[in-house]
Amino acid sequence: MTVHFSPVTSPATQKMTDNPNRRQVDAEDYYRRFDRSLAKRYVQLVLAHRRRTAALRTGVSTEPLQPRMEICDAPDSPVITAVFELPGLRKDEIGVHITPMGRLTISGERRRPPLLNNESEGLPRYPVRELKYGRFERTVEVPPGLEVKDISANLADGMLSVSWPRHSPSATQVSQSGSASALASSSTQPHS
Repeated sequence: MTVHFSPVTSPATQKMTDNPNRRQVDAEDYYRRFDRSLAKRYVQLVLAHRRRTAALRTGVSTEPLQPRMEICDAPDSPVITAVFELPGLRKDEIGVHITPMGRLTISGERRRPPLLNNESEGLPRYPVRELKYGRFERTVEVPPGLEVKDISANLADGMLSVSWPRHSPSATQVSQSGSASALASSSTQPHS
């Protein structure tokens, strides 16, 4: 016994497939949209490549760098700790900011050291340039309502450790007024 299957088509689908001109228009429209999306993606890749090349050439990135980090979240601990890799920076070059909505941001700028002057050859050469300089920023979600006083931070050997309570102690009394000015004055340096 032989069973033949035929595709089930609705009258509207049957009408479209019966008209070869309609199929041609649909195919052209599909390929035109596909071509535009490929061209758009190609332009994005070229521009990103140019930005990366310029950053490598100058050693300074135009987009904020993201320092590497680890978050330690031990279930039995009352605090959560994030460790950020920030080699060569001092406390006064690092900003620790927090929003009432629960976003902790570490930011700053790693500046290039003064150039070494080699008087015999003029400007210094860099046969290898792997160090990254420029603005950096990293944001971590924390419990909403957390304040700067609830956070402890310590910078040692290029590693910034930032700890905060698992649950916000001031979650019931979040004050929107005046928090920006308090943060601006007290959150520019991590607590030791």
